[in-house]
Amino acid sequence: MTAAHGAGYEFKYRNGYRPVYNDEEITRKLEEVAREEFGDEAVVHLKPSMGGEDFSAFLQKAPGSFFNVGAGNREKGIVYPHHHPRFDLDEDSFEIAVRMFVKSALKLLDVRVDNRR
Repeated sequence: MTAAHGAGYEFKYRNGYRPVYNDEEITRKLEEVAREEFGDEAVVHLKPSMGGEDFSAFLQKAPGSFFNVGAGNREKGIVYPHHHPRFDLDEDSFEIAVRMFVKSALKLLDVRVDNRR
């Protein structure tokens, strides 16, 4: 259709998202927070995954680090993976997530705070 009007175009489409590349310095600081708040056993390095993740689009604009909080709980029967019709979250994990995000933000901003809970 564009040729009929003396014009042209090139259409490029990329299916999926770019890979997630965590920033090494930010990842190190997040690991420090996780160890300080929840102990060494809270830090588990996962193998790389080929799954797509839209967080990669944020990392194109600013350095960051993707991490999992862990919201399953076998004792409560919360065992189904993401996208499963019976997927659920253990709401007790919300406190962990909030603590992780707040403490990480403070560490990345180099803000000193009293560690009382």
